[in-house]
Amino acid sequence: MSTLAAFARPAAVAALGAAALFAAPAAASAAPFMPDPLANCTPAATLGVEKEGNQVEWEFEGPEKATTDAQVTYLNIGGQAPTIGTSGPLANGEGVERDLPGLTAHLIPGGSYDADGAGTASQPCALGFGFAVTQ
Repeated sequence: MSTLAAFARPAAVAALGAAALFAAPAAASAAPFMPDPLANCTPAATLGVEKEGNQVEWEFEGPEKATTDAQVTYLNIGGQAPTIGTSGPLANGEGVERDLPGLTAHLIPGGSYDADGAGTASQPCALGFGFAVTQ
């Protein structure tokens, strides 16, 4: 096999994979944050992102009085130009929505989680790093 053929085949496979990724239908999708930013926190809580059409929703779910100061930072590639933004504050059980067409990378750079709510005797848990991608 020639050197040119050795490089052309992987490039063709990568191009086909990318074309399939971007041609995928705009179905509802959910992406877990990896690694889980709440992995070391108890009691258990979740941070998630879902996308349906162009609508992206970030959600924090925890015990009844749980709070977090975490915010999701995002990079969206799909509109007229790439955009960078933030989810704003996440409230327990209430989703935050944005209109983000195309591919979106979501980042939780840190923050804290308090299972009993702000101002109680429990110690807040430091959140880890979390990353997710939706299309």
